[in-house]
Amino acid sequence: MRSKLRFLLFLTLGILAVLQVFRIAFLWHFEGLNGLGQGDLWRALYLGLKFDLRLTLLLVAPAWLLLNAEGRDAAPWKKPLGALLLTVALAVYATLVIIAMADDVKARPWLVGFLLLALGLRTLFPEPSLKDRAIRWIWGGYGALMAALLLIAYAADFGAYSYVHTRLSGTLLMFAENASTSARMVWESYPVLRVGALLVLLLAGLVWLLGRACRSLTGAQERPLLRWSVNVTVTLLLILGLWGKWSRYPLRWSEAFDARKGFYAQLALNPVLFFLETRVDEGGHYDLDQVKATHAAMAEYFGVPVAFDAKGLPTLRREGQPLGHVPGEPNVVFIQLESLAAFKTGLGGNALKPTPFLDELATKSLSFDRFFVVMPNTSRSMFATLFGIPDLTLSQNATRNPLLVEQHSVLAALEGRDRSFWLGGSANWAQIRGVLKNNFKGLDIHDEGAFPGVPVVDVWGIADADLLLQTHEALVRKTRPFWAFVQTSGNHPPFTVPKHFADFHVETKGAAELKANGFVSNEEYNAVRLMDYSLRRYFQAAAKAPYFQNTVFVLWADHGVPRGSTDPRFGDLGLGSFHIPFLIYAPGLPHPGKVIHTLGTQMDILPTLMSFLGRPYWHQTLGKDLLDPAWEDKAVAFTYTLFRQPASYGLIQGDHYVNVDPQGQAVLYRLNETDPRDHAKDDPERAARMKRLCQGFAHWSRYLLSHNKEIVP
Repeated sequence: MRSKLRFLLFLTLGILAVLQVFRIAFLWHFEGLNGLGQGDLWRALYLGLKFDLRLTLLLVAPAWLLLNAEGRDAAPWKKPLGALLLTVALAVYATLVIIAMADDVKARPWLVGFLLLALGLRTLFPEPSLKDRAIRWIWGGYGALMAALLLIAYAADFGAYSYVHTRLSGTLLMFAENASTSARMVWESYPVLRVGALLVLLLAGLVWLLGRACRSLTGAQERPLLRWSVNVTVTLLLILGLWGKWSRYPLRWSEAFDARKGFYAQLALNPVLFFLETRVDEGGHYDLDQVKATHAAMAEYFGVPVAFDAKGLPTLRREGQPLGHVPGEPNVVFIQLESLAAFKTGLGGNALKPTPFLDELATKSLSFDRFFVVMPNTSRSMFATLFGIPDLTLSQNATRNPLLVEQHSVLAALEGRDRSFWLGGSANWAQIRGVLKNNFKGLDIHDEGAFPGVPVVDVWGIADADLLLQTHEALVRKTRPFWAFVQTSGNHPPFTVPKHFADFHVETKGAAELKANGFVSNEEYNAVRLMDYSLRRYFQAAAKAPYFQNTVFVLWADHGVPRGSTDPRFGDLGLGSFHIPFLIYAPGLPHPGKVIHTLGTQMDILPTLMSFLGRPYWHQTLGKDLLDPAWEDKAVAFTYTLFRQPASYGLIQGDHYVNVDPQGQAVLYRLNETDPRDHAKDDPERAARMKRLCQGFAHWSRYLLSHNKEIVP
C-alpha cells in the first residue's frame, strides 16, 4: 500500500509538472512573460493548474483502482482471465472518459460497466499482480499509449493555436473531413520531422521514467482497517480533485472565458479536456418554439409582416427592391480574399500599408468600412455569402451535410449567364463542390488539375496571381454575360512566395514593428503584400480587356484572423478577426468612390449587389441592402464564435456591442471604449432589445439551414 501510494504520488506530481511546463511554454511562445504583474494572468494559470490536475487524475485513476503492488497473486488458471479482464477494464475506462467529457448521461452505462469490471478484479480475480509479465506489459502499454497521446495532443495544440489562435478543440475535427489537404498544409507549414523526433525522444524518456518508478512497487499487505481508511481517503481526494472547486457545480471550461483578455482565456484551458468536451456537434439543430418566439422581433427588424408558409411554418420571405440601375447586362466578378482582416490593410489604418493597390482601388469604389463576417471560417463565410445564412453548425459544416445542400441564393436574379468558380486547389474541401454544383446549375468549376503548365506552389495549389490571370484569360473569351467567383487562398500558412514572380520583392521588418501592426512574422506580412500584388497583376491585365468596362467587381475577405490582432477587447468575440474589407468597383460607371458606414455582414453582399445593379430579387434569409438609407441607423451585424460549445453570440448595433454567453447572460459594451465595461445595468432596455435580436439571429440561422428552398415568385 505504501509503495503504491508513493508511486501514485510520484506519477501525479510528475504528470502535473509536465503539464505546467507545457502551459508556461505556451505562454512564453505566444505572449511572452511581460504580463506577470497582471491578476488575470495569474488567475488563468491557477485555473489551468486545476484543469491540468483534473486531466492528471483521470490518467492516474485506473492505476489507483486496478493496480496491484502488494504481491498478491492469483491461481495459475486465473492469470490469463485476470489479464483479459484488466485489458477490458482499461479500454472501458478510456471509453467512459471520452463519452463523459461530452455527455455524462450517455456515459452512465459505461461507468456501471467499469465499476463491475473493477469489482470483478478485486473479488473473482484478485488484482493481477505486477509480478506477472503479461500484467507488466498491459500496464506498460497503457502508460506508453497515454504518454504518446498526451504529447501528440499538445503538439497539435501548439499548431492549432499558431493557425487559428484557439486551443485544440472539437471544432478542428472539421479539418479531418479534408484529411489529405489538412495533412499537406501541416507538412508545409510546420517542422513536422523535427517535432516528431522530439516527441519520440520525450516519449522514450517518459516511458523510461515510468518503468523506473514501477520497479519500486513492492510491499506487503497492510492491516484491513488501515487499508480501508487509506482507500476511502485517497478516493475522496481523487473525486475532489476531479470536481475542481468547492461548489455545487464542478469546474467547467467556460469559466476560463471570464478573463477580459482573450489570450488568458485560451491560456487557462487544458487542450485535451477542451477537445474532449467540445467534440460533439450541438450546433446543427433548431428549436421551432424559439424560432416562433423570436419571429415578431425578426420580422420587425427586416420590415416584413409576421407571415407563415404553406406548411404553417414561420417565414421572412420578401422581395428586394433595387435602388440603383446599371444599364445592359453587366458581368460580375467576385474575388474572395483569403484571411484578410481589415486591421492588416491600409484601408483599416495599418501603418505598414501592405495593401497599396487595394487601398487605391477603394478610392474608386463603393467601400464599406463597417463590414463583418459572422464567423471567421472560409466555408462558413462562403455559405453566408451565397445563401444569406450563418452556418452555426459545429464540427460538420453545412456544406458537408447532404441534407442541407439545397439552398436558394439571391444569385438566382442573374439567371441565364455563364457562371464559373475558380480555385487554385481542390474544390472538394469542405464538400464545397457539391453545394455549388447543386445550387448553380451549369456552373463550370476550375480547380486542381485544370491549369496545365502553371506551377503548383504549395498545398493550396497554384498562386493567387496565376489563378486570377487564368480566370482573366477565360473571361476574355466569353461571348455572353457572365459571373465568375474567384476564391484566393495564398494568404494562408505556409505563406509561400512563388519563385517565378521575379518582380515581387520580399520585405523584411523588425519584430517590434511587425507586432505593433498586427503581424506575427515577415512571412505573414509578405503574404498580405503578395495578395495585393496579385490583385494589381489581375486588374492591370483586365483593364486592357473588352469585358472590363462592362463588369462589376466585388471584393471582400472570407474572414480575418485573431493572429496578431492589436485589439484585445471582447474575448473570443474580439472584432479583429471579424472586421473585413468589402468593395464594389464598377470601372464603366462614372461615379466617384464613396465610403458607406452602414453596418453589414457578408450576408448582405448579394442583396447589396443586386440593388446596385438594379435587379429585383427574392430571398427569405438574413441579408439586407446596404445601399438602402433605411438601414443606416438600425442595421446590426451578428457574430458568433465557433470555438465555444454551446456558442457565444454577439450583435453590433450603432456604437454598442452585446455579447451573449452560453448561459444566456448578456454583456453590453461600447465600441468606443478602449477598456470596455458592462453597460447592461446602465442601459437595460437596450441590452434586452439587442440580446433578444441576437438570440433571434441565432435561432433563425439554425432554422433557415433547412428552410431555404428555392423561391419561385
